[in-house]
Amino acid sequence: MSPSRPASGAQITAADVAALYAGANFYSPSVGDTTRVTLIDWLTGLLGETGPLPLLKPESMPATSWCAALCILGSGAALADLPPAGDEFVTAVRTLERTIDRPLAAVYPLAAATVSALFPVIAAAQLGLPLLDCDGMGRAFAQINQTTMFLAGLSVSPAVLTGAAGETFTLTSPNSERADVLSRSALDVLGGWAAFAAYPASIGDTARGASRGNVSRLLEVGRLLLEPMSTDLLVNRLSAVNATRRIARGRIVDLEHLTRPADLSVPTHPTSAVLDEVGGAILRLELRSEIVAAFVDGVLTAAAPDLISLFDVRSGRMAALDSLENGDLLDVLVTPADAVWYSPEGLALVGPSVHHIPLDHPRRR
Repeated sequence: MSPSRPASGAQITAADVAALYAGANFYSPSVGDTTRVTLIDWLTGLLGETGPLPLLKPESMPATSWCAALCILGSGAALADLPPAGDEFVTAVRTLERTIDRPLAAVYPLAAATVSALFPVIAAAQLGLPLLDCDGMGRAFAQINQTTMFLAGLSVSPAVLTGAAGETFTLTSPNSERADVLSRSALDVLGGWAAFAAYPASIGDTARGASRGNVSRLLEVGRLLLEPMSTDLLVNRLSAVNATRRIARGRIVDLEHLTRPADLSVPTHPTSAVLDEVGGAILRLELRSEIVAAFVDGVLTAAAPDLISLFDVRSGRMAALDSLENGDLLDVLVTPADAVWYSPEGLALVGPSVHHIPLDHPRRR
């Protein structure tokens, strides 16, 4: 039986869905919005039926109650080609509850970014559970063990993957890096994507490991992006919310593919984009499933775990990395990650060396 919903506190309503999607896209604009209309309409209709969804701070709930992280694993293209039936996350969560032999009192996003920021809201509304205002990344990383919970010693497993055909994998591994490899193998037979429920733990332990307040921050950023304003004003207002800064404005003059070694642990082919900055400098962006490094006149200026994103000056929208073309005029924006990611342990997990860039992060010089 689901716990009763609290009578007060922060909440997500149907009117917030567009801002939720815009903020999710800002925190990982890696692919185009092929699922935008479907997801926005689905979640708006669902919240219209169920009412506002409680968005709670972890410390507002009993520390001994349990929760789990949810996200979509796989590619956006696969999700568009094989749309959800709608019950995948309910199945995944119920299977996880049976596996750990206890009910969940709340769920939260594994990554408050991309569509993985929306599906936990859908799941929470379907399950009648509150959503915790926290996540494991503060943006999006490629691997399921690249989380603040992992850095805090929490295990990703047992975990559950459910595909659109209703097929379910339950995964248990004492090694969270190995769990990532096994999960990718399961995706191949599930149709390219899966609903993922993992990191089952007490809310008290989760609160000590997860990154706080990121769902609220995502909504605030999304509201800014939906307001008509100049790029300069937008950057100034984003800076007040999440310390975003613009490092350059430039026009793409070259796109190069397969520019660095590729491996299975960080998917997506390495690509480089060269921009001619308005003002004379040359920028080089190194891309994987995210922009992993930005060089200005050969000097490493920003790198993962920094969130490096692109704003299309002509369209007034965030630029998707899979649709970049020569001639695009872009603002290169950098948003710092949560402080834990700049620790030696954090950089070893998500820093430049992971992407075969053997340079110290600018914050560690």
